[in-house]
Amino acid sequence: MVAGGTESVHSTEARHSKGMVNGLMLLTTFFWASNIVAGKEALTGFNSLSLAQLRLAAAAILYVLLYVAWRGFPKLRLTKHQWVIVTIMALTGITLNQICFIGGLARTSVTHAGLIQAIGPIMVLVLSASMRMEALTSRKILGMTISFLGVALLLIERPAKGSGANWLGDLILIAACGFFAYYTILMKKIVDRFDPLTLNALVFGLGAILLTPFCAASVVKIQWAQIPSHAWWGLFYMVLFGSFVSYLIFAFALEKLSASNVAAFAYLQPVMAALMGIWLLGERVSIGVMVGGALILFGLYLAESARGERKNIQHLASGRI
Repeated sequence: MVAGGTESVHSTEARHSKGMVNGLMLLTTFFWASNIVAGKEALTGFNSLSLAQLRLAAAAILYVLLYVAWRGFPKLRLTKHQWVIVTIMALTGITLNQICFIGGLARTSVTHAGLIQAIGPIMVLVLSASMRMEALTSRKILGMTISFLGVALLLIERPAKGSGANWLGDLILIAACGFFAYYTILMKKIVDRFDPLTLNALVFGLGAILLTPFCAASVVKIQWAQIPSHAWWGLFYMVLFGSFVSYLIFAFALEKLSASNVAAFAYLQPVMAALMGIWLLGERVSIGVMVGGALILFGLYLAESARGERKNIQHLASGRI
């Protein structure tokens, strides 16, 4: 009776723990989706380059402060090769990704941004296959094709009046996905050597520094007194919830959830973003956008279902910046 009671208690605790982690992952998905809306609000007061610099610099400061508070002053022992990899990761996954992400977001709708971000894992698959790091199967090729057909539909479709969508912004966002996909591939070479906090502190810190030559002039020209309060709140949200809290929760959740759990939230994010864009910003969504979005997500499902658990988790984590 005692053994049975103990097993029952452990089973209940396991269900509660899994439920808590799923709840945290749902919250993280909401943060990532609403981060796009927050970016739109922040762009009403800042231009894209100054917003990228302020967001990354503030996020980097938070990561470094947490690292020092948790671990003491940094005692990093990286080889020259590891420093090269981390620097390239910061350049592609943080610096260039943010320039393109915020630049693209400034030129298109929240709905399009959310849907295009969903092709991040597909971009990783394309690059991995081109670098002969992963074999292509008929199911993966079919999934890639369907997803890109969905993206093509977004690009060629005439946007609904009041949607704010634009093909140029969409193309810039696709470039952002490409940069972050390469970052994800590089991360696989070094991720086992560092815990998430150390790696995030490194790449965000270096990424913010590398961003300075591109964005410093825009920051200097900011008319601080003229920035509306909602733009400040948008920036605050992007830093705290879109860049800091969400990634810490995600790193914790990855240790507890299976790939199928993570995938479910990945499919939910663009839907959340679209609904918030419609509700909060008054964006309009056409039938073509809904069809294109459905194709993107269905293609993603086909491609990712052909992968194993470990690869699914790593690839579905891409495209979140």
